[in-house]
Amino acid sequence: MAHVDAVVVGSGIIGSFVALALHERGLRVMVVDRAGLAPGTSRSSDGNLLCSDKSPGLMLELSHRSLQAWHRFAERYGNHCEFDPKGSTVVARSPTEAEGLAELVRAQQADGIDCRFLESGWEALEPHLGPDTVAVGHWPGDAQVQPMLACYQIARHLREAGVEYRFYQAIEQLEPTDDRVVVTLAGGETVTAGHVCLCTGIWTNEVLKPLGLSVPIEPRKGHIAVLERGDVAVNSKIADFGYQAAAESTEIDGTAVQTAAIIEATRSGTILCGSSREFAGFDMTVNMETVQRLLADCVGVVPDLARLRVIRAYAGLRPFSRDGLPVIGPLPGAERVIVATGHEGAGHGLAAITGEIVAETLAEGITHPYGGRLHPERFL
Repeated sequence: MAHVDAVVVGSGIIGSFVALALHERGLRVMVVDRAGLAPGTSRSSDGNLLCSDKSPGLMLELSHRSLQAWHRFAERYGNHCEFDPKGSTVVARSPTEAEGLAELVRAQQADGIDCRFLESGWEALEPHLGPDTVAVGHWPGDAQVQPMLACYQIARHLREAGVEYRFYQAIEQLEPTDDRVVVTLAGGETVTAGHVCLCTGIWTNEVLKPLGLSVPIEPRKGHIAVLERGDVAVNSKIADFGYQAAAESTEIDGTAVQTAAIIEATRSGTILCGSSREFAGFDMTVNMETVQRLLADCVGVVPDLARLRVIRAYAGLRPFSRDGLPVIGPLPGAERVIVATGHEGAGHGLAAITGEIVAETLAEGITHPYGGRLHPERFL
């Protein structure tokens, strides 16, 4: 029977950074994933690392700290994941939106975030913005990453360092006790661990169900359309001012579909267009009406996109928590089981800081950072 300090369940971006942070602190780690490397939400994402879509508060603080940790990651391990701090540009298309954007910039500046409000001269940043642009906000420190490459990079490093991975192995049984967790894999292997870290996104409750435990996480569906390479330059990540409200919304409506423009170029030259948000259970079917809506949003912000063809569209599921904050910490009633989920659309941006929080929990016993506002017990 193998024994490790921690079994990390899930090899997406959250599980990857949790495993890395635990390994960096000298813990023996095993990573388990029932469907290969990063098979879920991380595979269906655009890799946003943003402060521009956060109101002042805890999410902004976490995002800023995590972005700094992403820089440290690239400096220490090299940049093999297209980590690109190219900035983001938020577009206001009415005087009312311009006032709201100016207020957001002032508030973030007061929190020490590098951002600026421009009522002219934005053509030097983004030459293809539409003629109805009234003002823009610019966040030069925001970044983008290729999600799958980031997971691959971390997995290569950890495997070279001796960390064992168990792919295509579901968790058959978890048996937490006072001093360990006995993990039985579907293939019959049994592992004892000091802790189990569930970085399983929208599937967390499926793993917890046999224990009679759960966390209030729901899948929130989103679409992305990919446009062909062309002559439309997108230098930063461009978002409509309405994107922030959509990203921060905690309203649960099973019939509503929210869309707001967010546009970015990839290293290969294609352009990603999003985004949408809806509660549709675990359905990942692409809805072409929703795709058409988000494309119309994006063309409204950058009209020249209309001359590019759509290559493909896909959908993914974000892990949504009802208060808009991640759920990170030991489970009440099974304290040796740590959950790290509920990041919604900010998983890549918050992955690095999530790894640090989980590592502090296991290695240093810090179970209630940020006044307990991330701890699962807040929902009890």
